[in-house]
Amino acid sequence: MVQEKLEAFIKKYYLNLILKGSILFIATGLIYFLLIIGLEYFFWLSTTGRSILFWLFIIVELLLLFNFVGIPLFKLLKISKGIDQFEASRIIGKHFPGVNDKLTNLLQLKNNSKQSDLLIASIDQRSRELNPIPFSKAIDLGKNKYYLRYVIFPVLIILGLIAAGKSEVITKSFGRISDYNTAYLKPAPFQFIIQNNQLRAREGENYKIQVSTLGEFNPETVQILLDGNENFMKQISPGIFEYTFSDLSENIEFQLRSTEVISQEYELEVIKVPKLLNFEMAIDYPSYTGLNDEKLSGTGNITVPEGTNIDWNFNTKNTGNINFKIPDSTIVVEVVDDKASFKKILVSNLSYSVSASNKLVEDFENLDYTVNVIKDQYPEITVSSQKDSLSFDIQYFKGDISDDYGLRRLELVYFTEENKEKPDRLNIPVSKESFDEFHFSFPGNLELEAENSYSYFFRVFDNDAVNGSKSARSETFTYRKKSLNEIKDENLQEQNDAIKNIGERLEEYEKSEEQLKEISNLEKEKEELNYNERKKLEEFLKRQKKQNEIMKSYSEKLEKSLQKNDDSERSSMEEELSKRLENNEKRLEANEELLKELEEYSEKIQKEDLGKKLEELSKQNKNNQRNLEQLLELTKRYYVEEKKQKLARDLEKLSEDQENLSESEDENTPENQEDLNKEFEDFKDKMNELEKENEKLKQPQDLDREEVKEESIQKDQKDAKENLEQNNNSDAKQKQKDAARKMKQMSQQMQQSSMMQQQEQLEADAETLRQILDNLIVFSFEQEDLLDDFKVIQQNNPKYAGRLKEQSNLRENFRHIDDSLYALAMRNPMVNEVITDKLTNIEFDIEKSIERLSDNEIPQGTSSQQYVVTGANDLANLLDQILSSMQQMMANPQSGNGKGGEEFQLQDIIKEQQQLTDKMEGKSKGKEQPKEGQPQGEGEGQSGDLYEIYKEQQMLRMQMEELLKQNGMESGNKTVEEMKRIEEQLLDKGFDPETAKRMQQLQYELLKFEKAHKLQGTDDKRKSETNRLDYENSLQNQIDRAKEYFNSTEILNRQTLPLRQIYKEKVKDYFGKGRD
Repeated sequence: MVQEKLEAFIKKYYLNLILKGSILFIATGLIYFLLIIGLEYFFWLSTTGRSILFWLFIIVELLLLFNFVGIPLFKLLKISKGIDQFEASRIIGKHFPGVNDKLTNLLQLKNNSKQSDLLIASIDQRSRELNPIPFSKAIDLGKNKYYLRYVIFPVLIILGLIAAGKSEVITKSFGRISDYNTAYLKPAPFQFIIQNNQLRAREGENYKIQVSTLGEFNPETVQILLDGNENFMKQISPGIFEYTFSDLSENIEFQLRSTEVISQEYELEVIKVPKLLNFEMAIDYPSYTGLNDEKLSGTGNITVPEGTNIDWNFNTKNTGNINFKIPDSTIVVEVVDDKASFKKILVSNLSYSVSASNKLVEDFENLDYTVNVIKDQYPEITVSSQKDSLSFDIQYFKGDISDDYGLRRLELVYFTEENKEKPDRLNIPVSKESFDEFHFSFPGNLELEAENSYSYFFRVFDNDAVNGSKSARSETFTYRKKSLNEIKDENLQEQNDAIKNIGERLEEYEKSEEQLKEISNLEKEKEELNYNERKKLEEFLKRQKKQNEIMKSYSEKLEKSLQKNDDSERSSMEEELSKRLENNEKRLEANEELLKELEEYSEKIQKEDLGKKLEELSKQNKNNQRNLEQLLELTKRYYVEEKKQKLARDLEKLSEDQENLSESEDENTPENQEDLNKEFEDFKDKMNELEKENEKLKQPQDLDREEVKEESIQKDQKDAKENLEQNNNSDAKQKQKDAARKMKQMSQQMQQSSMMQQQEQLEADAETLRQILDNLIVFSFEQEDLLDDFKVIQQNNPKYAGRLKEQSNLRENFRHIDDSLYALAMRNPMVNEVITDKLTNIEFDIEKSIERLSDNEIPQGTSSQQYVVTGANDLANLLDQILSSMQQMMANPQSGNGKGGEEFQLQDIIKEQQQLTDKMEGKSKGKEQPKEGQPQGEGEGQSGDLYEIYKEQQMLRMQMEELLKQNGMESGNKTVEEMKRIEEQLLDKGFDPETAKRMQQLQYELLKFEKAHKLQGTDDKRKSETNRLDYENSLQNQIDRAKEYFNSTEILNRQTLPLRQIYKEKVKDYFGKGRD
């Protein structure tokens, strides 16, 4: 028990030491802590000093802790050797004096190695004696309170500092000591406070830092230290300063300073932002647009056609992904090696934005763009139309078609009401470009059914490959296919209207002639026209000019109505009238030029010139009037003949209808018979109208109308109807057949009588012309004799008056010739306007000769007589040519019909030309040299032979012309021209070797022409093989005719350019305005 109590004592002993050491460690540590804090606070040591203090404080505190607490603790734990029981007994003995020896003896006894019962008994006795004594009370823990006063002193200092508000002296000083590596500045009278929440900025941006000062006073300036450089901050208010960092790229360390006060080091963190350096758009246009693919950089706004594939290629920096935002979603595009790409096919407008992101920054620099998508537009078509002025059945079309990217095809769609659901179509060739112009004539060569109404329109298709080809169509046009009978009726009606208009205008010509005569007389009588008379002249010229224009318009209408018939149906009369009308229009144009000249210079030209101009106008007016009168009469005759032939054909058709009705059991009804009765009644009414028109002719024709037969036909038709009403079909059928037979006979008689009358009329006209030619030759000889007399007679010769009277008589004789030719010209178009001009000129020269000879102006008078002789000879030559043509027509009325006849004529012409060439060579070799003063080729013995050769050459040329005309052999036109030149050379040079040589060359050309013509005949088989191309050629002909009619040229080859849409629209508008 004693030992246990000793051990408890030893343990309490060391615990007491630990308690005491702890109090002393705390007291000493606090004092030392306050000492260290004080040193740092008052002396504001550097990092080195603070490092020494810090580590010294640690070492001292560890030593104190080891000394005051560690050593007793180690002994308590018996880590190190402490006091033993004997030492403990001494310590206890000091506290309990009577116990010391006893406890020592007891411990010694126990430690004796030789134990005996006595000894054990002695130990037990002593133990019992010591057991009541509390050893532990020898240690008084309360005494340690004494040491607490050492702790209270530093604690009071600390509490005092806290109470005084100087706690930062402890905390901050200790903080600076513990953070000895950081340089701390000694507190100044003021301190810098950064107002920014955080020192962090984005790369590339500007960052504004704001600093305020807090302390005893505010400094006036503050500098910021950057890389050893000082920059003044901007004071925005007392104690508040700011500075802007520009274009940040890296972290920046800085300090603030004012006078001696320097702040701690700050660091501005620069965040690396994602950057979209640039991007490129690779634009893949739809192939059908014809646009070249391209690449676009620098912008994301673009206008593209629908269906374009765009590839966006991005170049980035510090970027993890690209955000491609479209209205309904966001596409995140991953960036690999600073590159990213995105593709999209666009079919509608797209508004999109692009931004870059990385781990620190999201959606940096959001950029907005728009892609405008141009929808493929519908093609456009505009069509203008004009009716053929010659044939209103032909419609010409000029169309402009366009599309934004290209055309595909153009078609004509036409249909009747019955086949509206299944129309016919015809492709019209057009280019594949964006613009084109087309021409077309309808119906052209389309196979349309007569008396049917058609609707038609043009439809154009574009080349849209995205949505499929779209189409646009023109307005719908209508057309009724007329029968040949209806067309002929219209032509005849147009001719009749034109005839009436020209007839009315001829009366105006007569009035104008009187007014012109009055003005001419005034001009002759007066030296100078006064103002009123000149005004009267001007008004007359204006009226005359307007009248000319109207007459020209009527003449053109009449000519066009004549030209409406197909070339294969046109008669020689019709062709001659067309030529006459065309020439008449040219003469009216010439007359207009003269009127215009007179109108512009009536006040400027001299009196003599004015007189000549008025005489010239008078002659032109007279010629025009006579020509128009002739044309009018000839056209009336032609109209009557055509109308008669038309009625004959109508009657023939009516006879066929009557015959067909009699053979039809189902359709042979009283109603159908009544319709045919009305048609025949209509035929009779038209014949009556024709008779009235015929009576208006100066020399009416024999219409060979059989009125008795007409009445018989009507009676048969009436009886047939009555029999049908009474169901007496057999008698009705007989009457119908009788009526049909009589109609057919009448029709044939009308047609045959026309041919016979034409032949008879031709013979009568030839006889009349022969008599006129004889009279003209007699006149020419007498005029020449009289000319010779006046050349030698003196004005005081008694025979002068007699000769003058002879000239007057010759004038009357010529007037008879003039009247006869005028009457002949009224019924025969071969007596044309050239004859009329010659007649007018001769008559004018006769009047001039009488006027001048009456004024004793013999030289001037004989000059006019010479003109008369020359004009009469020229007129005789022209009439002789016409007579020869008439004789040829009478001798060979059916010439040129059939290929065999054609070959015979060609061989005959070659044979006769050879004979004529031989004759010419003989005359040329035996020709006498011309006498002095005598024209070459006009010797006394050769003039008659020369004239015969000339006439024969002229006749061959006319036969050749007729042959070429009938067979359409245009390749022989050069040969005809050579024949004309030979005729001219015969008149100019007579029997000249050069002329003979040309005739030999002509013979060679004729033989060559014959050979070529035969070869052409062998090519017919090969040509027939090409007939399969006729359709394409006819279509091209339709297009060419329409193009020619519109007087249009080929459209510009507008190749599609790689233009932006806005420029394409401007190009389109430009071409659209150019066509307006």
